[in-house]
Amino acid sequence: MKNIILGFLLLATMAMFSCQRKSGEKATDTPVADTAVLTIGTITRQIMQDSSNAGLFRDRAMLYLAEKDPNKALRDMNAAIALKPGNSRYMLDLADIFLSMGLIDNTMESLNKALSLDPENTETLLKLAEINLILQQYKAAVEYSDKAIELEKSNPLPYFIKAYTFAETGDTLRAIKTYLETVSVDQDYYDAYIQLGLIYSKAKNRLAIDYLNNALNIRPESTEALYALALAYQQQEQAENAIQTYNRLIIINPQHVYAHYNLGYVHLVFLDDYEQAITYFDKVLELDPGYYDALYNKAYCYELLGDPVTAWDLYKQVLEIAVNHEKAIDGLNRLEGR
Repeated sequence: MKNIILGFLLLATMAMFSCQRKSGEKATDTPVADTAVLTIGTITRQIMQDSSNAGLFRDRAMLYLAEKDPNKALRDMNAAIALKPGNSRYMLDLADIFLSMGLIDNTMESLNKALSLDPENTETLLKLAEINLILQQYKAAVEYSDKAIELEKSNPLPYFIKAYTFAETGDTLRAIKTYLETVSVDQDYYDAYIQLGLIYSKAKNRLAIDYLNNALNIRPESTEALYALALAYQQQEQAENAIQTYNRLIIINPQHVYAHYNLGYVHLVFLDDYEQAITYFDKVLELDPGYYDALYNKAYCYELLGDPVTAWDLYKQVLEIAVNHEKAIDGLNRLEGR
């Protein structure tokens, strides 16, 4: 699970980095048009007229990066840095390019150079905190977050990174405390509510529902928040609330396999409605024919409905997919013993 989370963070970091840049901020030597309306072709023509303008190379590099051409972005950013080597902004942009290429060591080197050029740049500190979190260098991640907080107490991101770091290290109490600090700085900080909800869900604590509802108030159609909330209701054995929330999720994403599966589970385990449960497990198998747990639960439903022949056939199908599925073997043994 940790690898999945860290992989997600690596992908999300680029978005976090770009969000830190203030609207309209530029690193050009001379004013140019808004990059939103610039094209690579127009900048190229400007470079042909003024090849000593570092900012033009930087702007073209960012356009190449946006178009997922990191090699050309790197070429242009290196040209910008060669023309203007003391620019910390350029080193931050270089870090973005290296990160997009998955070159973490180069990313770190660029960030450290940026920090040496501008030691009180909050953006640099936040990027270093995020990268150290990805690298599981937790002490450094907390230290960079704390430095960013000292410089910019009203920014919720360093609190969030720090809280996430505590959660990664298993320090749940400090994670909760710091997530709460995050939402005290920004009451609409969706990700902090999600993480609080997940922490309390893991502990099967009723507070999970409150925090996940807060997240949904901010993003009413978030499938992530809806699934987490439905699962929290399920863990609290609030079957009707779970069903209602899973159904909200399915309206937004009809292909959500786990929502269909859990609807089947709720009808099977909490409501003893085996026929309805089968319809949900059938939907799961339509979306994912290899989902053997759905196939097992469907077999178990038929067993509970008093249809041993169908149950037997389905248990055998489970074992064709998952040879050592213990529950399917137990099911066959139960039927064989009748």
